[in-house]
Formats: sequence, structure tokens, C-alpha cells
Amino acid sequence: RARGGARRRRGRGVDDDEGDADDHHGAAEEDPREAARRAQQLAQAQEAELKHQKRAGKDAKYAAKEAEREEKERAAREAAESARVEKEKAEAAEFDKWKDMFTVTNEGTVEEEMAEESGGLLAEFVDYIAEKKVVVLEELAAEFGLRTQDAVSRVQALEQMGRITGVMDDRGKFIFISRDEMAEVAAFINRKGRVAIAELARKSSDFVKL
Repeated sequence: RARGGARRRRGRGVDDDEGDADDHHGAAEEDPREAARRAQQLAQAQEAELKHQKRAGKDAKYAAKEAEREEKERAAREAAESARVEKEKAEAAEFDKWKDMFTVTNEGTVEEEMAEESGGLLAEFVDYIAEKKVVVLEELAAEFGLRTQDAVSRVQALEQMGRITGVMDDRGKFIFISRDEMAEVAAFINRKGRVAIAELARKSSDFVKL
């Protein structure tokens, strides 16, 4: 009986050992699933990092383009400002040329008169003469609100500055002559020799296209 009891106890011990082995075997079966889960988490983290890097790269490209655009706009503004300054300098130089050619009148200073002519009035004065070709100086003065003598002085000053070319006759007219027409005038004078202004004015219709 004692031996039989021992066999039964040993049998139970064997059964317990087999149960423990089954438990360890079950735990070993769970390891691959845990490894797969960790691998999936790692892949997701890597994918998120890759997306972040791509987004950061796009942001950097956008920032670079914005900086380039702002630099171009700044350069354009500086160029426009430089052009404006140069234009003002040229206008001031033109003003000084005119100012030096006229004296102070009783009705106001040259500076006041020339200030009124800034802003394109001088160009209008020249264009008016060029378009009319034959200008009655009294009418020219009335057109621009000047005294006749002031209009004459301005026409003479423009001739000295090379802005216009032409002939002023003794009847109060100025005949505008282009560069090409002036060449024809020169040829006429060369043929005739000494020519009076009055005669030149009378002959103007032969070589000046009115």
C-alpha cells in the first residue's frame, strides 16, 4: 500500500510538471505577437517621422520662395525709387537751365514762374510749337498765360538748349524746323551765301513741310 501511495504521488508530480510545461509553452507562443505589435508601432513611428520631414521640407521650400519674392519686390521698389530720384534730379537740372536764362520780372520771380512750368508744362510748350510748326508768338503767349516778350525769351532759350530748332521772323512768328528740315535750310544758305532772316523766313515754305 505504501508503494502504491508513492506511485500515486509520483503520478501527481508528473502531472504537475506537465502542466507547468504547458504554461511555459503558452507564454512562448505570445512572444511573436508582441514582437509583431512592437514592429508595427515602430513602422508607424517611422512613417510619422517621414511625413514630418516631408512637411518640414515643403515648409522650407515655401519659406525660401517667399524670401526670394520679397527680395525681388524690395529690389523693384529700390529701382523705382532710384528712377524717381534721378528723374527729380533731371527736372531740377532742367529748371536751373531755364532759371539762369530769365531775369526777374515785376510780376514775380523766375523761380515762381518756372515752378508753375514744372510737371510737364515745359514739355507741353515744346510740343505745342512742334505741332503748330508756324507759331504766332502772341498766340503762344496767350496759350500759356505769358507776356509776348516772355514767350519770345522762352523760345530763344529752348533754341539755345537744343530743345527746338527754327526761325523767328520780324512779324512775330516762329517757324519750327525739324533736324532734317534744318539740313535743307543749311543747304539753301550754302547755295545763296549770305541770307537775311526775313528772306529765309519767306523761303521757308520751299523746304519746311508745314
